[in-house]
Amino acid sequence: MNRNAFMLLSALSLLVCSCKKDQQPSVLSSFHYGYYPIKEGSFWVYQVTEIIHDENAAISHDTISYQLKTEIGDTLLDNEGRIVNRFNRYKRSNPSASWVLTDVWTTVVAENRAELVEENIRRVVLRFPVKTATIWDPNQFNFLPSAQAFYEYIHKPYSVGSIQSDSTVHVVSAKELTLVSYQNQYEVYAKQIGLVKKYYKDLQISNFDTLDVSQGKELYFSLLEYGH
Repeated sequence: MNRNAFMLLSALSLLVCSCKKDQQPSVLSSFHYGYYPIKEGSFWVYQVTEIIHDENAAISHDTISYQLKTEIGDTLLDNEGRIVNRFNRYKRSNPSASWVLTDVWTTVVAENRAELVEENIRRVVLRFPVKTATIWDPNQFNFLPSAQAFYEYIHKPYSVGSIQSDSTVHVVSAKELTLVSYQNQYEVYAKQIGLVKKYYKDLQISNFDTLDVSQGKELYFSLLEYGH
């Protein structure tokens, strides 16, 4: 190869490498990983309401309210040898009470998935890229029945309490009404914030009536504050 040809080939190689480097940030941006920020020390505080339905219990419809704080902790290796972050959970009965550590879960973003291991149950909470055609099974790595999660609203403004965001996604993981059951479960994630709302209903009902509940659980999260 003569000197001129060698110089031309080298210049083309540098140009290709440069283009790839320039494209990388835009490609990552198009996947919208910002909806699930993981940074050690980041925290979120939620007002939580739980409703337990059991027609055979002393209290048929028992409501509990408390505050929940989740925090990204340090890293460790999971049972697959991956580097994951601790996901610390604290509870308190009211704003004047002290936080009490109740659970240590783990979380990771890997292979275009955001995963959260809750009580040894590995759940895929988000799938990337974030777009209307993205569909996944949140239970693909656990023993729970197969399900289908999808994005219902994408990059939409949203506010919950004092928290406002100009870009959020709604993740629907269950939405079904039958003669004897009702499921309606979704989460809202805000870009560069994280989870801002959780809505969970899994109920046994009578004759399609979602207010005639015999068994089941309702769970609601509403973000109060956060820090990164």
